[in-house]
Amino acid sequence: MNRQYIFVIAFFFSLLLVTSSTYLEVKQVVPTTFTVNKVNSSKIVVGISWDGTNEADDEYVLARLKCFGDAVTVLNSPQDHVFGERNTTYELAVHKSNALVRCRTGVKDIERWLTFFYFQT
Repeated sequence: MNRQYIFVIAFFFSLLLVTSSTYLEVKQVVPTTFTVNKVNSSKIVVGISWDGTNEADDEYVLARLKCFGDAVTVLNSPQDHVFGERNTTYELAVHKSNALVRCRTGVKDIERWLTFFYFQT
């Protein structure tokens, strides 16, 4: 009986040593702010910024913006960036005024996030 207890205790402590020595690095990209600025009646500029955890400043990032419907057209998406820039801007051509527009934006490196937002032209 004592041998079984000793074996169970030794097995338990060996599991603690194995699991405590493994380290998993977490990488995370998160959106921070969205700004929508109307330049004139036919142009809108959308600014998007991001931050993250354990991301290298020189890591490649692909940023995208897609707007649904026919009220606006995104002129410069997708865009290539490095993570350290932490922001991007998009130009939108406005085709209809006083329309509610739904857009999806995201940044992709190893991790990816997608966010939806709405605005009125």
